[in-house]
Amino acid sequence: MLALLKTAERINNTSFVNNYVFQRHVFAYKAIPMEYLLHKQVLELGCGEGYSLDLLARHTAHYRAVDKKKPPAALPANASFQTCHLPRLTGIAGNSYDTVICFQVIEHIRDDHALLREIKRVLKPGGRLLLTTPNKYMSLSRNPFHVREYLPSAMQALMRAHFPRATVAGIYGNDTVMSYYGENKRHLDALARFDIFRLQYRLPAFLFKGPYTLLNNINRYFLLRKIEDVTVNIRHNDFYLQALDQHCLDYFVTAVKES
Repeated sequence: MLALLKTAERINNTSFVNNYVFQRHVFAYKAIPMEYLLHKQVLELGCGEGYSLDLLARHTAHYRAVDKKKPPAALPANASFQTCHLPRLTGIAGNSYDTVICFQVIEHIRDDHALLREIKRVLKPGGRLLLTTPNKYMSLSRNPFHVREYLPSAMQALMRAHFPRATVAGIYGNDTVMSYYGENKRHLDALARFDIFRLQYRLPAFLFKGPYTLLNNINRYFLLRKIEDVTVNIRHNDFYLQALDQHCLDYFVTAVKES
């Protein structure tokens, strides 16, 4: 029962209940071009449960992960962890990183412009930012853990305000992924019919976080029971990158700091 109260924002591969979200995250890490990792100084903002350390750190010269709390995963020999409260990157020198990874983070940050200014500050000239965040068009319900979600045009405008050479692609899912997504949407739409006062949109975020977490995890549990084969068999390579449109699940941003 305690697992049902664990926030759905920090997920790992310990349960197939969250397999869809976990594999969606893994895909983004796998989509990073090796040239942005190999023998590079890499900084990850918001490392969460830390599975990226196992996926990426061994390829880098040094991998520095930051978050509000240290992940349970063991740190590889060439990796380090630093507590940070974003958007500030306190104690991180300017022009010091070849690559900054910021996956599923910016939607949690109230001052998104401050975060991007800090990322630009710590990147070396010619360094790359890789960033993902959900597409608002494809969100199934209000997420009280998110300060905001972005429409495609807003995402492009935000990134290009700080990185003129930024490109925004979309992360999409194949038929297996979209079958799960469709069943998830049907379940949540059915639950929403009981919210006759539209409390999910009216409650302050801090009051809605507990019910959201519980209902979201219960919903994923019942999806696992109902369509176990689909839920369990989703893999990271069931996702793919393609040109941006409003039907992508996430945005995949690649930006470069001008020399």
